[in-house]
Amino acid sequence: MQKKKKTKNYLQKLTVITVVGYLVYIIALTHVANFLLRHFGTKGRAVFISETSRVRYHKATLYYVFSHRNNQYTNNSLEEDLSKVGDSIDIVYLKTFPSINRPVSYFENDR
Repeated sequence: MQKKKKTKNYLQKLTVITVVGYLVYIIALTHVANFLLRHFGTKGRAVFISETSRVRYHKATLYYVFSHRNNQYTNNSLEEDLSKVGDSIDIVYLKTFPSINRPVSYFENDR
């Protein structure tokens, strides 16, 4: 009986630590990426594509695509005007990790 209780206690603690650790990791990763993009990012241009993202009750937002070293990268533009497909958007990305990118407007809203 005592051994089962210790095992259950251990699993509960491990689960809580794992969940909290994952949340801290995601939050820290976002802040680190934003810091790196602000200070070391390279500006570029991307094109809106017809791919969209929609989260529950929010309006759909367009994705954009850009190329770097013969690879294509996509990300959510946070643009809700679906008629902008084919238009250009200013972005900022890391040359060493182009998959880390954001629209320039993402940082303009932080001021």
